[in-house]
Amino acid sequence: MMVNRLWHHHFGTGIVDTPSDFGRNGSTPTHPELLDWLASELVTPTVGKAKPWSLKHIHRLIVTSTAYRQEGRATDAGMKVDASSRLLWRYPPRRLEAEAIRDAILATSGKLDLTMGGPGFDLFESNTNYVKLYTPKASFGPETFRRMVYWSKPRMHVDDTFGTFDCPDGGQIAPKRTASTTPLQALSLLNSPFTIQQAGFFAARVETEAGNDPAARVRAAFRRTLQRDPSRDEAAAAARLVEKYGLPALCRALFNANEFVFVD
Repeated sequence: MMVNRLWHHHFGTGIVDTPSDFGRNGSTPTHPELLDWLASELVTPTVGKAKPWSLKHIHRLIVTSTAYRQEGRATDAGMKVDASSRLLWRYPPRRLEAEAIRDAILATSGKLDLTMGGPGFDLFESNTNYVKLYTPKASFGPETFRRMVYWSKPRMHVDDTFGTFDCPDGGQIAPKRTASTTPLQALSLLNSPFTIQQAGFFAARVETEAGNDPAARVRAAFRRTLQRDPSRDEAAAAARLVEKYGLPALCRALFNANEFVFVD
């Protein structure tokens, strides 16, 4: 079950797609021999010089495998046989989890605090009522710019922005999250106070790095978010957007790009 969860972490779906149920009510494995071999390799390693029960060893085996390193491009023949990519004829595209999206935005804007340990942070306004009220924050300071794993998550309440990305509340058991695609997700990434604030920080970072050249600013913004230069058409459209609405508008648009939010 452990190696199946590791596989689930890297591919979005485990070899058994019910990670907490290997019994009669669970799904059957798509690659049972592979699952058995990985489990055996965890207990008694035969590859390299790993120690028994080394999770790092299994992670390394997965991320250096041909299945993990292949591209996610679809083909007509493959889609007819296995549209969900369960047989791993391509890398299965998937949306990032809510925590990874928030952390990626902070990293891109240059505001991510990588401090480890210590108390968590709250995304709800503090109050002095004898019953706590969970009013989402409208402004965010440096204390909230840590990785989302340090968020003090309350039960039965989700963050306004990233709750739309299927981030469960603290009162749920979620061995496998849903991965929905809804209009609220795009609206949240475009209009939430957090995104608007971070787009401003990102724009200031781009201006510092690229100087006053508009074309250089567009290239710097694409490189920071999508790890590539824009195409000619993208560069022209981005320049028009910046000229009309300003650089923060382009930064908000790039935070919403499929290439930024999805792993492919």
